[in-house]
Amino acid sequence: MASHRLDPIFVRAQIDALRVAYPEVANDEDQWLLTLESETDLHEFLTVAVKRMCEAEAFAEGIDDLIRDIKTRQQRFEQRGEAMRGLAFRLMNQAAVRKVELPLATLSIRNGVPRVIVTDEARLPPDCIRTRTEPNKIAIKERLERGEHVPGAELSNAEPGLSVRIK
Repeated sequence: MASHRLDPIFVRAQIDALRVAYPEVANDEDQWLLTLESETDLHEFLTVAVKRMCEAEAFAEGIDDLIRDIKTRQQRFEQRGEAMRGLAFRLMNQAAVRKVELPLATLSIRNGVPRVIVTDEARLPPDCIRTRTEPNKIAIKERLERGEHVPGAELSNAEPGLSVRIK
């Protein structure tokens, strides 16, 4: 069972109790930091949180490496499957056989399906062209930051974030 010292609700309660007991200290940043360190489990909690962040990032990186390795292996199996399909096709063609029934599968050579080959995209009629339109957020942000009005867009309020530098 986790220690109450590592419970964020407990640490919040400690901080709230300090604010009530010593309201004058909360306005002096240096004094407040010293009081938090000596009277609460905030530093211990944050230390554990940083360790868990590092562990989570390490696991995520390890899993990313594993996924990359598995994808590489998957591609090799796909290539092997395609190579076997091509070999079977060539052997059946050489034997002049269009169909072979095996206990595991039935192989048959069928006519291919024509596919479209675009030889000159500029000459295609408009109804044969598909265009995708999407907002250019980089250009919108640049204009808004210069103080220009961009109908249909605005900048959000920046959310505060946590910076963690590992020593």
